[in-house]
Amino acid sequence: MRALGTLLLAAILCAGCATDDYQVNEFLDPQTGVTIRAMASPFVYVRDVNEPADDGREYVSVGAVEVNTMGARKHYLAVVSWNRIDQKPAGAAVIGAEKITLVLGGKPRELTPVTQEPSSVGIREPPFRPEWGNFMGENWYVITPEDLRAFAAATPDSIGLIENGRARKYVAMDRADASLRDFVRDFPATATNEPLPR
Repeated sequence: MRALGTLLLAAILCAGCATDDYQVNEFLDPQTGVTIRAMASPFVYVRDVNEPADDGREYVSVGAVEVNTMGARKHYLAVVSWNRIDQKPAGAAVIGAEKITLVLGGKPRELTPVTQEPSSVGIREPPFRPEWGNFMGENWYVITPEDLRAFAAATPDSIGLIENGRARKYVAMDRADASLRDFVRDFPATATNEPLPR
């Protein structure tokens, strides 16, 4: 009977191992020499619009990225705007967005983009551009490990993008909670954004 219990416990543990897929990609950027860690898949948020030239929706992919330059780590939230047709709709939100608003740890936060060009932070191959659909632009926001932990603990059901003083709300369509949890799980307990070397 004891042997049967041991076999059953081993089977349960092995089943857990088989389904525990690590959902973070890590690679060395061959052009810049920096180490990149990124969520394997982003969150996707969506907004209904009334533009005759599109399918009635705008999409925003949101994912966390770590850039490690010789041990100096910087964390970013990448926000990629796209739609399903080969035409940029009037009033596209992300390209000119001044801020993103989201709730982290129960508190609303506003982040201001640092760049629209991932190559400026050492990334030549951006990780979250859509595999299908029409890429419309992206913004990169510096974010702290503490805020990413808060994001992972309670992922927002919606985000807001502000462009020309106008707020646009996007609601969650595809969630990537497990990928974000894996991403923050590897942070050291005292991880903070360290300044990049000059």
